[in-house]
Amino acid sequence: MTGTMIRDLLDATDCLIVNEHEALDVTAGLDAGVTDYEAACSWLARSGGLTCVVTAGAQGALAVSADGTRFRAPSPRIRPVDTTGAGDTFVGALASMIGEKSSLNKALEVGCEAAALSCLKAGAQHGMPTRDAIGEVARPAGLASSAVRATRAPIT
Repeated sequence: MTGTMIRDLLDATDCLIVNEHEALDVTAGLDAGVTDYEAACSWLARSGGLTCVVTAGAQGALAVSADGTRFRAPSPRIRPVDTTGAGDTFVGALASMIGEKSSLNKALEVGCEAAALSCLKAGAQHGMPTRDAIGEVARPAGLASSAVRATRAPIT
C-alpha cells in the first residue's frame, strides 16, 4: 500500500483500530520515523485527526484521540489456548460498547476482557464470549446481570 493510499484511508477514518505491528507498518509507510507502537498510536491520532486504538496482546490496549488524550486498558492475565480471533473479538466488543454510548475507556476495558476470554478456547468463533461471560465491566450502569441477559444480545 502506498503512502498516498494510506493517507486517503486515514482521511476517511474517524477511529482506526490496529494491532501493534500494523501501527508500526502504517507509520513506516508514511515515513513517520516512530519506533514503538505507543508513539505510532499518538502520531496516527494527531496526524490523521482521528482516534487511534492499538491492541497489544498481553499488554492490553491504548487509545489516543486527535487532541492527544490517552486511554489505556490492561489485559487480564491468562494462559492462552488459541489467540485466533482475539483481535476480532476486541473490535466487536469495543464497537458494541461505543454503540451503547459507553466511554472509550470502558469500551477498551470490555474489549480487552472479551479478547482475553476468547483466547481460552480453540477457534475464533468458539472462543468469542457472550456479554454475560465478560463480567461486570460490560454491564450497562444500573442493570443487574439477569436484566442484561433479558435485554442484550450476545456480543458474538
